[in-house]
Parts: sequence; structure tokens; C-alpha cells
Amino acid sequence: DYSSKFLSEFCVQKIRGEGGFGCVFEAINNIDRGGYAVKRVAVDEIHIEKALREVRAMAKLDHCGIVRYHSTWIERPPEGWQHDSDVEMLKKIQSAKRRLDAFSLQMNYSDKSTFIYIQMQLCNFSLADWLNNNRDPSSRHIPRMRSWFKQMVAVVDYIHDKNIIHRDLKPSNVLFADKDVLKLCDLGIATERKDDERSRTTFTRTRIGTELYMSPEQLSRRPYSSKTDVFSLGLILVELCIAVSTAQRREMFDKFRQGMQTDAIEDSRTAEFVRKLTQAEPNSRPSCREMLDDFFLA
Repeated sequence: DYSSKFLSEFCVQKIRGEGGFGCVFEAINNIDRGGYAVKRVAVDEIHIEKALREVRAMAKLDHCGIVRYHSTWIERPPEGWQHDSDVEMLKKIQSAKRRLDAFSLQMNYSDKSTFIYIQMQLCNFSLADWLNNNRDPSSRHIPRMRSWFKQMVAVVDYIHDKNIIHRDLKPSNVLFADKDVLKLCDLGIATERKDDERSRTTFTRTRIGTELYMSPEQLSRRPYSSKTDVFSLGLILVELCIAVSTAQRREMFDKFRQGMQTDAIEDSRTAEFVRKLTQAEPNSRPSCREMLDDFFLA
């Protein structure tokens, strides 16, 4: 009989998120009784080395602004086992919560999949959640938003200093560990770079949710550097400062990618800072270190 380390050592409470990458469970460890986020990624055996990239990136990073990494392991269940196990797990979760419609789990893997599990710090909710739940302009208090943004810039500066480009910065990858304490997560497509301006990649993402925050050079699959993260940070800052609908956000971000600006940001200092970060020419954007030294974040 096959035994899953995950199901043996953890009690699943709920599913925190899912997508093309796999899913994230909120689970209690049966030994230390602590709550953790456990990410499960399904990969074909031939792609397992690429999928381990996140683990390697996380393991060597030590920063208060990055979700804490605990451990990782690989599971290779027999054909059909994972599907049956997931069905049973969902029944248990639904029964415990007494809500039959509360959970779903896309079976986005094949019977021959190998699974990588990554045990991480459990955070409360994401910046995307906060933005969706706080659409009133009065909630976007500029000094507070600036404080949050400075935390993000500091951690991205740290990973850039480690020769890593995140490549997928967006509000759903920024989590709240406490009321005003932010943590960066999902280094799954982070890539090491040997030279800042000549870093090349053929890795592309096609999901709209990710494309929304991409720099123009990354979206058009041109070679890009760490400045691609700076552009994404600029778009996140826009969203921190003004509450917009999904359609408005897409239209506004497309304009930024086309080299246009918006007059929707009323605070002139913020608007000028956003303009610097969203320059069409990557070399015209500041580095994260230069951003931290800027009067706007001082």
C-alpha cells in the first residue's frame, strides 16, 4: 500500500489557492501542531529539475520579507492513487466545514505525475485579497500604502542582490503575515541571472492574471533584466494608490506598457514616482536600491 508523507504528517484544513501551478493547502502538522501552507506542484518526471527551481531559490534566501521556507519532498504515487485520494480529502474537508459548495480542487495533473511538496510559513491573506475587499478610496491612505510598497521594494532589492529576478510580481504573490507586515512568495519562476542587462530567458507565461503585471519587454518575449520586476512594482503601486475595477486596471496597465501615463493618480509625488518605474526603456527605470534612496520612499 502506498503511503503519502503529506497525508501521514499533516491534517488538511482547507485549500488556500490553486491554478496552473498546482495548489496550496492550509494544513496542521500532526507532530508540532503548527499551521503551515503546503504547496503541491504536479510535474512530469522529465520536468522535475525545472520544477525544483522554486525550492532552490527559496532555500538560499533569508529575509524577513520572504515567506519562510521549511522543507520539501517529492512523492510518486501509483497511477490513479492521487485522484482517488484528493476526492476523499475533499469529502473530509467539506464534511468538517458542513459546506458542500465551499471547496473545489481542479485535478490538473496526469496519472503519471510526480508531486513536489513545499512546506512554508502560513500567512493570513494576500494583497490581492486586501485590494478586492478595500475598494473605497479612503482605504488607500498614501503613507500606509507607501510603507507597504517600501517593504516590497526592499525584498525585491534583496533578491536582485542575490542575482535573482522574480518575474511574476503581482498582488496575489504578496502575503500579509500580520496587519502591516508583508511577505513575498511564489519564487516558482524566479530565474538566476549572470549579468543584469544581458539576462535572457525563453520562459513565458500565458495566463492573463500573470500577464497583467508584466513589463512590455517580458510580454513581448524580448530579453529582459531585473528591471522587469521594477515595472511590475510600478503597476502594483498604481493599484495600491487608486481603487479600480478589473476592466479599468487592464486598460490602465496596457497604457503604461505603451508608454502612456494616467492622470488618475491625484498625488503628484506618487504619479511622478510611478512614471519613473514604468518607463518603456528598461535602462531608464531605477534599480530597487535607487528606489529605496528616492525621496518618495525616504
